[in-house]
Amino acid sequence: MIDFADGSLDSRTWQTFQNVVLLAATSSSNDLASELVETYFTEEEVLPPTVIVADEQTAARGRKGRWAAPAGGGLYLTFVRMIAEGEPLSLVPLAVGRWVREALADHAQLDASLKWPNDVYVGSRKLAGILSESRTQGDETYVAVGIGLNVRGDAAALGVENATTVDEETGRKIGLASLLQAILDRIDRELSAPDWRQEVELWQRVSLHRPGDPLTVRRDGSELSGEYRGLTPEGFLRLATSTGETVLATGELARW
Repeated sequence: MIDFADGSLDSRTWQTFQNVVLLAATSSSNDLASELVETYFTEEEVLPPTVIVADEQTAARGRKGRWAAPAGGGLYLTFVRMIAEGEPLSLVPLAVGRWVREALADHAQLDASLKWPNDVYVGSRKLAGILSESRTQGDETYVAVGIGLNVRGDAAALGVENATTVDEETGRKIGLASLLQAILDRIDRELSAPDWRQEVELWQRVSLHRPGDPLTVRRDGSELSGEYRGLTPEGFLRLATSTGETVLATGELARW
């Protein structure tokens, strides 16, 4: 058993994760994971699948920049692992978002939805974000997936627009340790026997978006509007515009 926050973690059933690092504070768990990967590349060693959890992150990052990660306010973690041959990197953040969403449904009875490409929402308010980054050297690629989940208190105190917390949405306090256990158990189980072919279909079932919904995507300083047409097998956004269908690998939904 590993002491954490208001309880403990039990890693005995995990098949994928081998190391767990618990920190009182760090600047960014994704940055720390990147440093670990670089060290193992330099030493020509293999980094075992590792989870880094911090009670506070002073320079946490999201896809649009800073993410609020105050001490005791939520779950802030990154897992890093070498990808398997043929693993579709573009599907990883979508899949992890869905796994987090399912863990919340099972453990906290919280019905959340997914916003493309990697956010967990309740209604129009953001509950969690996923940040996936990869690094390749030679034939080896590692992926570090950061998860930031707002759990405690009043979301207004976070200073983040349109945010929410598990406390607000459930009306009760869910233990940080038990919730982290549920999330890591789910991710570990999925990674031990992944079926990437079904991820897009499963993601679309619980997404905020429905065919025909108007969307506006911001990328490279410009905006593109159209109707949602689903995702490609790679998890890319299909958008029907006035000039035909456009497929977007990256971007930020400005309006939906």
